[in-house]
Amino acid sequence: MTATPERLDEMFVALSRYTRLRARALHTDIWNDRIGSVETAAYRALFVLRHGPMRSRDLAERLVTDPSTTSRHVAQLVKEGFVRREAHPEDGRASRLVLTDDGHAKVCEIAESRRRLVGETVADWTDEEFDTFVELLGRFVDAVETRIAPCTSKGDS
Repeated sequence: MTATPERLDEMFVALSRYTRLRARALHTDIWNDRIGSVETAAYRALFVLRHGPMRSRDLAERLVTDPSTTSRHVAQLVKEGFVRREAHPEDGRASRLVLTDDGHAKVCEIAESRRRLVGETVADWTDEEFDTFVELLGRFVDAVETRIAPCTSKGDS
């Protein structure tokens, strides 16, 4: 398939609009009341850690962020009680990050909130339209990821 320049520009306009709207939504009082003092980006770590404990450097790799940014986010999450550090069972010198019960609850709260919002947003779509959208969006992101960061593992968000 060869996309025309006009269609590619339409796609970029739509992606830009979505990015601006998402950023605006993340700064609303409703969202800020829900997440508290933790940066929104830090919550991505909770979604990764829900799959099990890991070292900070492994978390940074999964999030495709630098270790200092991950460390700052982890510090916020520890302060809020969503994550705790514990000794690594195989290497007592190292620590690993573990999601707390409050962290699990926060992941569930955020996931439910965004499911509800997106569900309401696409309520008038058919199942086929939504399935096609999810499939094509996934293919698009996978293709972009392959070109931009081929050596990283997929992170959760």
